[in-house]
Amino acid sequence: MSHIIKIFPSSIEFSGKDDESILDSALSAGIHLEHSCKNGDCGVCESELLAGSAVDAEGKLYGEGDRILTCNCKPRSSLELHAHYFPELAGQVKRVVPCKVSSAMMASHDVLKLILRTPPTSKTGFLPGQYINLQFKGVTRSYSIANANENDGIELHIRNVPNGQMSSLLFDALQENTLMRLEGPCGTFFIRSSERPIIFLAGGTGFAPVKAMVEQLLADKSKREIYIYWGMPTAKDFYSDLPSEWSSTFDNVHFIPVVSSNDDSWVGRKGFVHHAIMEDFNSLESFDIYACGSPLMIDASKKDFIANNLSVDNFYSDAFTASK
Repeated sequence: MSHIIKIFPSSIEFSGKDDESILDSALSAGIHLEHSCKNGDCGVCESELLAGSAVDAEGKLYGEGDRILTCNCKPRSSLELHAHYFPELAGQVKRVVPCKVSSAMMASHDVLKLILRTPPTSKTGFLPGQYINLQFKGVTRSYSIANANENDGIELHIRNVPNGQMSSLLFDALQENTLMRLEGPCGTFFIRSSERPIIFLAGGTGFAPVKAMVEQLLADKSKREIYIYWGMPTAKDFYSDLPSEWSSTFDNVHFIPVVSSNDDSWVGRKGFVHHAIMEDFNSLESFDIYACGSPLMIDASKKDFIANNLSVDNFYSDAFTASK
């Protein structure tokens, strides 16, 4: 059965099936509601139910005034939702396209830099910050795109997960020209038009979408102040020198690496990476913040940043959920 789903305050509507999540119905209709992981872990797609009823994957029923995850709930009637809709993504069509390995090289002891090429007629049209679903030998995993210009291919930063299904395939002498498939573009993590200074918060390979977004800002000759806070467990885990190079080359780019463990070889900032931001700014009222990393890091930083005067509307995130 189909139901009419209306989105406010944008006043758009689409048809939703009672056997399909609200988010999937929206995306099928070309309507990009805010989302990231699509499995209920990150909470990015949380929306307010203004009218009607919906049920989640566990069978819990929600009604007017409840907050729901659109990726995890199906309609049980016509609905009215307060949710974020992104017209910037309206022209995008997510599809599966073939790709081949252009290069695969270790960026560090546990991070693979993988570059894929697609046929000239099969460009994804991604925005820097979005991700793709990589399909290889029956395994599918989501990875953020780490470059801004698709003409250079699709760059991915992939951490070696012990006993991980995809890791065992990719870190075992992957050959050039190996055929794979990718689905995309996915997600609603991208740079919003603004003149406000930006703070990027990255944990681990959460640097990948940050790299893409900073590349785009620099290509556009943006004058916005850009602060890059990148957290890693140890000093040897940092796998790119680009942030340091940017900060040396561009007056508006500032790089602050932070190590969370008791690493005696590290003489820089230590502790939780988002705490470094709190230490450096008395108020976050004037900033846009883009955070990418674990759900735990994102949840903790969002709470602390809002307590430090950041508007919830100026916090954008992409959570990396664990999978094997």
